[in-house]
Amino acid sequence: MKNKSIDIYKIADEAGVSKSTVSRVINNKAGVSEITREKVSKVIKDLNYKPNSSAKGLASKKTNTIGLVISDITDPFFSIFVKGAERKAMEANYNMMLANSHWVVEEELKCIQMFEEGRVDGILMISGGSEERLDSYLNSLASHNLDIVVVDRKINNEKIPKINSDNIDAGYRATKHLIDLGHKNIAHIKGEDVASSDASKDRVAGYKKALAEAGIKEEIIYPGYFAREEAYKSTIKMLQEHPELTAIFYASDMMAIGGLKAIKEMNLKIPDDISIIGIDGIEMAAFMDPPITTLAQPAYEMGYLGMEKLIKKLEGEVDDSHSEDVIFRMELKNRESTTRLKKV
Repeated sequence: MKNKSIDIYKIADEAGVSKSTVSRVINNKAGVSEITREKVSKVIKDLNYKPNSSAKGLASKKTNTIGLVISDITDPFFSIFVKGAERKAMEANYNMMLANSHWVVEEELKCIQMFEEGRVDGILMISGGSEERLDSYLNSLASHNLDIVVVDRKINNEKIPKINSDNIDAGYRATKHLIDLGHKNIAHIKGEDVASSDASKDRVAGYKKALAEAGIKEEIIYPGYFAREEAYKSTIKMLQEHPELTAIFYASDMMAIGGLKAIKEMNLKIPDDISIIGIDGIEMAAFMDPPITTLAQPAYEMGYLGMEKLIKKLEGEVDDSHSEDVIFRMELKNRESTTRLKKV
């Protein structure tokens, strides 16, 4: 009689291997040594384990289910992205499973492994992380014919379609917007360091490029970790240490919102004392007091297109454009949080 308490996790523990290795043995996939395969098979037999359809995973049959990995569902940018991806999935009669990585590389790996071992046909992920372990794992999955599409991520693999925004250009234009308004003492609160975010690094590069082009030598950069509360703290610390600042470029609108709160609490006026600009174009930024100037990403379109590319790959409807990287240019939305520097 089948023991209902036995699952793929128990087998992995008993055999001393990873869950993905157990999944490959169950599905008779390549990438497992004969010795390991025999060891896992023996544990399966000894425990009288009968894999269900979920455990059989991707190799058993098509499930019309796609795994979606995002960094933070509480961030409105990711919420809009999910809506776009969900719309396309529904149009194509696919189900969608959602997982949050919380900007932690180890959690991203867990999310992907969970989907790999479960009943999904492919994985769509939006993540700025560029950590070597994660890239290596994604490359390995692609080589085993698991369909993947990545968004806001750079990875050198022709089998993995990529959708990105031009973050260097966005960082450059955000900073140049402030420079064109007469500001010279401009700081930048950057995004995520822990996950080695490509988006964050590129926006920093754009900031530096604009300063260098304008002959401004002083770069003032503080971490905000793509979090409203962290940006709030960094803004207070920054303005205490650099009272000469007249403008701040935030690497996301959520951080700009945190910064706006900090600036007001320090009895400074926006934009009369400090001009601020963000990136993402979330709806909330337009309803702040004052409305926040931003470089808007097409989050909904990115989600929709990412899902569309993945489904076309799953359905075998690929064309010459399928493997081409898509790069969006952000739109400057000039609002009341930035103004021309007053002459002293």
